[in-house]
Amino acid sequence: MILRTIVVILVGCVTALAAPVPKELKVTDSQRMQGVWKETKGTRWYFDGKKLFAGGSNTTDQKGHEYDIALRPEGTPGEIDLYLAGAVRFAGIYKFVDEEIHIAYHNGKDRPKDFAQAPGILLAILKRVPEAKK
Repeated sequence: MILRTIVVILVGCVTALAAPVPKELKVTDSQRMQGVWKETKGTRWYFDGKKLFAGGSNTTDQKGHEYDIALRPEGTPGEIDLYLAGAVRFAGIYKFVDEEIHIAYHNGKDRPKDFAQAPGILLAILKRVPEAKK
């Protein structure tokens, strides 16, 4: 009897652990990107909703270049497009690595297949800037 009770409890625990996380509790890639990030070369990237401001300082009046962004996180790696004046300016891929975002992109050409350095491919490794002004 005791053994049967233990088995029932263990099966219940395993089932509860295997249950999917409710959709409303999952954090999307877009949500993870929000905020201020700094590239290893020093360039500031500020993700604000569906906008990216790149190259500015940490002040609201110096946001830098403004792009509309579109994310497609379904693939591995995810895809990111940066739009300037409604046209795709940069086609890229991204992935999260620990507390960083790695983005490889090409200026209006074919989307990179991986994160390797190659002619025409730009690679940005971004680290979050804590408590930065937007």
